[in-house]
Amino acid sequence: MTDATRSAAVLTTGRPLDDDGRPRERPALELDPDGPAGALLRESPRALVASPGAGLWATLLERPEDGERDRPVLAQWLGPDAPATPAHYHPRSETFETVSGTLTVEVAGERRRLSRGESVTVEAGVEHAFRNETGESIAFRAELPSMRTVASLYTVWGLDIEGAFGGGDEYGEPGLLAALPISEDVYPDTVTTIAPVPVQRALWATVGRAARALGRSGIDERYLDDAFWERRVEQGLGADG
Repeated sequence: MTDATRSAAVLTTGRPLDDDGRPRERPALELDPDGPAGALLRESPRALVASPGAGLWATLLERPEDGERDRPVLAQWLGPDAPATPAHYHPRSETFETVSGTLTVEVAGERRRLSRGESVTVEAGVEHAFRNETGESIAFRAELPSMRTVASLYTVWGLDIEGAFGGGDEYGEPGLLAALPISEDVYPDTVTTIAPVPVQRALWATVGRAARALGRSGIDERYLDDAFWERRVEQGLGADG
């Protein structure tokens, strides 16, 4: 394949949309529509979501119905500048499988680099985090412990795309006041290890209550609505940039 052909094969999507529905210049998800990362996007029945401040995109591949025992399956793409997730654990296991590139998953302090087709299951109660240590975007699947965990992620990403964490047209990541109500609502499905749980409980009861009084929200399931994302994020394998 020539450089020109390779360049033409790269499509751009996942850009934030302005009030008129036009994509902004950045940030963007760039992928080969015929490659594994493109196939991952095509197979999803749900909207593509984005968190510009975290340099990631995601879509829900499988959503279990109420009462079913199946786990939600989330596809994610991490840009080269995506920050590492905070260390955390769940009361149920979580499985990561790399689709494109190399995903780094740190499990109980041990770093594992997963290439395409490789996977790791993190057992219940085991601290872990994941990140992109490469200079390229990567794609992976994650079988999560619950829809409550998915809803907490979508809430953070939805607030980011609305500009809650940045100034003007900038995006960012949640500060303490934004993070506390969400971390309280998702407990115990997801437990961050930034501080011992008793300390977190004390913060939820004090600073967290003040944050809610100031209008900071906990988990908001309206961010699970595809229509929300279709209004705010460029969808599908769009025109190349």
